[in-house]
Amino acid sequence: MNYLYILQLPVARSETGWLMPRSAALDLLAHRRMLPSEVTLTLAAPVLSRAHPVLSVEPLESLPGIEIVPLRYANTLREGLRQLAYNRRTLARAVSSADFVHSSCGGFPFFLAPGFLAHRAALKHNVPRLFVMDCDLVGKLETDQIALSKNLIKRTVWKLYARVSWLLFKSCLESATVTFLLGRGVTSRYGPFAHNPLEIYQPIVGPELIIDETAFREKCTMLEQGAPPRLSFVGRLAPEKGLEVMLQALAILKKEGVTFAGHIYGDGPCLGEYQDLVERLELTDRVVFHGQVEWGEALFAALHQNHLQVVPHLTLEMTRNVFDGMASGCALLASDSEALKELMAESGAGVCFPLGQATGLAEQLRPLLTSPADLIAYMGKGLAFARTNHRDVHIRRRLEFLKNTIPALQEVSLLPETGNEVR
Repeated sequence: MNYLYILQLPVARSETGWLMPRSAALDLLAHRRMLPSEVTLTLAAPVLSRAHPVLSVEPLESLPGIEIVPLRYANTLREGLRQLAYNRRTLARAVSSADFVHSSCGGFPFFLAPGFLAHRAALKHNVPRLFVMDCDLVGKLETDQIALSKNLIKRTVWKLYARVSWLLFKSCLESATVTFLLGRGVTSRYGPFAHNPLEIYQPIVGPELIIDETAFREKCTMLEQGAPPRLSFVGRLAPEKGLEVMLQALAILKKEGVTFAGHIYGDGPCLGEYQDLVERLELTDRVVFHGQVEWGEALFAALHQNHLQVVPHLTLEMTRNVFDGMASGCALLASDSEALKELMAESGAGVCFPLGQATGLAEQLRPLLTSPADLIAYMGKGLAFARTNHRDVHIRRRLEFLKNTIPALQEVSLLPETGNEVR
């Protein structure tokens, strides 16, 4: 069986094989490890030089045991049009020899992206196809490009692009053999159009990065002994992530005399704006910007020292870093979007606050920062949830769903072999 996996994220050639940014590679390698050896896992992805800026953001991982179909990279309309013919031909050949095609909503612009081109080719060749809606991209356009565009012409163009994207996503969802929808928010928005849908979580943290019990107890003891709670924000510093809401809430609590230490991990277009806001709010003695921290051991070494992760997102998406927080033994305080509210209820890892409301965030944050026992209870529940809901567990559940749903796969050994899964 040939399992064709389509990605917009690029790969690079090395002396011994292929390399990919760590976060995407770990998910792909988990698929390779868990799929039976008789299944060929083929990755179709753009190829770039190792010196390209896109590949310098995070460390690269090697991809042993995975065949590569090289595509040409495009991240703008002009580049996409220039590479369209080549990528479409290449993907058509790859799809024609595949038994199953795995694509997703990633890529800009989507109508030129590998995921869309591969899905259309699979439909034409009648190859079973999985379409993954792993982000509310229309919501991102609405809260970022459209809402913040002061130029009427630009705002109109972005509205048109959002509309076209919506129609294309809807078409892929309806024509897929199976669809995966990341979280309750994405499910509520896109689920009515999805064929054979499965609501999923998609953590990329594996069992190897979950905090051990000794380290967890040590930081709980620090809280019990009166150390200031350490809270964090992790993610891209962009408007839709809601960091401004968190900073305003922290300013309210500081004026009340609540003690805390804030740590912000990430970079993005709003870094300077948020640094200025921290100064205006007189939070420079309480909040530290750490910049971009490599996902993996470097980030988790930092998160393991923290007690609470704030997730003030303004969109419907289910951000994956909530699992990083729980795996690090952190409680969660998240916006009450459908996806995050559902996760809080299922995991017991924390509480929600009204989306976009700094006063509401302060109201929920205050008791967590002033009651170590309550905070520790949430920390423990989140860690327990992460231990049974890490990356490998969810990949296995998704493979089982594919096996049970797609007739063409029911005679194929698609389920993980005994002993393959990391526990």
